[in-house]
Amino acid sequence: MKIWIVSAWLAAVGWVASPACAQQASVADDVREGHRLAILICSYCHVAAADQVDKPILQPPGPTFASLARRNDLSADSLRTFLTTTHRDLSRPQGMPNPELLDYQVKQVAAYILSLRDKP
Repeated sequence: MKIWIVSAWLAAVGWVASPACAQQASVADDVREGHRLAILICSYCHVAAADQVDKPILQPPGPTFASLARRNDLSADSLRTFLTTTHRDLSRPQGMPNPELLDYQVKQVAAYILSLRDKP
């Protein structure tokens, strides 16, 4: 009987803890994929990561992702809006073009940029 109770308790704890663990893994996966995408797509114009091999070809480069992360008004929602909007037009020919990311990629890049707040 005690084994059954212990087994049931462990199963219940695992059932309750699983969503939290899965969410943490999901955020970590988004940050990792966002880092990969930032280096692959964004590093042509930005210093997207401290470990990026090549410097941006745009001179002067756009803001570093670390400096973006330190902005007080930055949030996941504001990043999603910014990354899905074109900022280049006739009045601002040097503005950032829409990177044409898919929704899940926008989420990943936003998660990566926001993760830079935790780093010195």
